Amino acid sequence: MKNSVWALLRLFFVLKGIQLAIVYFTPAQFDTSSQLNQHHLHSPYGRVVTRILNKLAAWDAVYFNDLFVNGISYEHQFVFCPAWIKLVEILVPSRASYYQAQLWSTLISNLCHLASCIMLYLVTTDVFRNDKVIAHRVALMMIISPAGIFLTANYSENLSNLLTITAIYCYYLSMDFQDIRTRSNQSIKSVALYIMSGVLIALNYTVRANGLLMGVIYVFDLYHFLILDSNFSESLVTIFTGSLLAATLLAQNMYHYFLFCPQRQGWCNHTVPSLFRFAQSHYWNNGFLAYWSRNNIPNFLLAGPVIAWNIFSIKQIYNILPQYKKLASITAINFILTVLAIFFLNVQIVNRVTSFSPLLYWVAALNYQRWWFKYVLSYLVAWNLLQTGLFAAFLPPA
Repeated sequence: MKNSVWALLRLFFVLKGIQLAIVYFTPAQFDTSSQLNQHHLHSPYGRVVTRILNKLAAWDAVYFNDLFVNGISYEHQFVFCPAWIKLVEILVPSRASYYQAQLWSTLISNLCHLASCIMLYLVTTDVFRNDKVIAHRVALMMIISPAGIFLTANYSENLSNLLTITAIYCYYLSMDFQDIRTRSNQSIKSVALYIMSGVLIALNYTVRANGLLMGVIYVFDLYHFLILDSNFSESLVTIFTGSLLAATLLAQNMYHYFLFCPQRQGWCNHTVPSLFRFAQSHYWNNGFLAYWSRNNIPNFLLAGPVIAWNIFSIKQIYNILPQYKKLASITAINFILTVLAIFFLNVQIVNRVTSFSPLLYWVAALNYQRWWFKYVLSYLVAWNLLQTGLFAAFLPPA
């Protein structure tokens, strides 16, 4: 483990250093709207750090930088789930300036990225029977994730990834997937860890909305415990644990409703009023086939390799499920997310939102000796560098 950690640290800091160098030397930004906030602000840092921070203020980072200082006020800002913003408010020194909040949040985000890689190492040793070689490869793959520069900027993905992977780790430690006494061959061996996984998943939903898909884990368990095993005690534990996520979703919707309704009208009058669903549709053009237009063809091409990787990973893990039953719910989550990305979401975000799932990294590591692996590795490295330059220039993909 010691050698693995040092190897992870070397790759981590080398990649981050190269990315920051590209950000610094990128000559100009295509979209200069973020500079409207920066021109009248004083940076307490030197020219190099200030230039890097200015270039990292692109796409959603523009919103995050403002929200760290001013908080959430307007309707469309509520799509940026509040837990990441609140964490930065807690950890960043009080009365921090715009640039200080950006730098601190960037450092916290990168620390979460590193912690996610280490946690993924631990999860992988549990899944693949203490195979430290595979675990090491998987952790390395997560460093050069297709999310790329978004895991170096102060986006919420890293915190979400850390919470997700930690929740999966707690969940796997809590379960016995080889219990021959049950029809489903699984049972709960640690109620405390099982519930803790639910707490982390509920918390993760307040960081990134795609964390809602993690509730699929408890849907699978409820089927196993209630339908297959007729085990009512474990079914109750599953219902309680899954209800933590459901309660968080309900509380979020109720908070939005009482904050804006009924005077807001519009989405307030829907049968099931949801500010988040309305904002995603109205401001970000999400919806069934809403993104299927000629001018979005480049975004589909940019997302194509990761979509193909997801499809291949789902297919391969599905074929080995008899040996790795514990991966069934994670595979289903990846399938749902891939379908959503293709048909409902801004497709290019699949490059970063799938970074939370170990599935892609597991499949890559399992195929380490296949002839095509070197091409996957080359793509990841090249994409990290190209994407960094595009991001620093405020060009797609977002």
